[in-house]
Amino acid sequence: MRFWDWALSVYARQPVAVACLHLQDAHGQNVPFLLWAAWTALEGRPADLARAAALVRAWDVEIGAPLRGVRRALKPSRPDVADPAREAFRDQVKAAELAGEKLLMESLEAICGPVGATADVYGALLAAARATGEPPQDAALARLADALA
Repeated sequence: MRFWDWALSVYARQPVAVACLHLQDAHGQNVPFLLWAAWTALEGRPADLARAAALVRAWDVEIGAPLRGVRRALKPSRPDVADPAREAFRDQVKAAELAGEKLLMESLEAICGPVGATADVYGALLAAARATGEPPQDAALARLADALA
């Protein structure tokens, strides 16, 4: 299964979404990267973790975090800005953010090898979290691994 399609299907499950958002907001983790790590483990796809982590770190700094910041800044009402116009613009930023995540996910998939033997999802999540910086508490990653099972 393609990574994007798999990610959409698992993220639609409430426990996965909650675990992902917690890892993003409380621990600064990149959700597409963590999902990619889980997907590579479940698919048994060999991947260059260091190359993927470098891609994700640069993406977060230059694209992901700025778009998320703009979207979040547009959430509350703003003085002298009409709410309908602000909400419409926020929707456009949200769509750009989602399109950017899809592009990132397609780029991550492109650096994977073919399907092979499956691996441990929790181990893959922990390795991915370590590859991009300080890993979150084990419990937060374990919740995501359990939700993906």
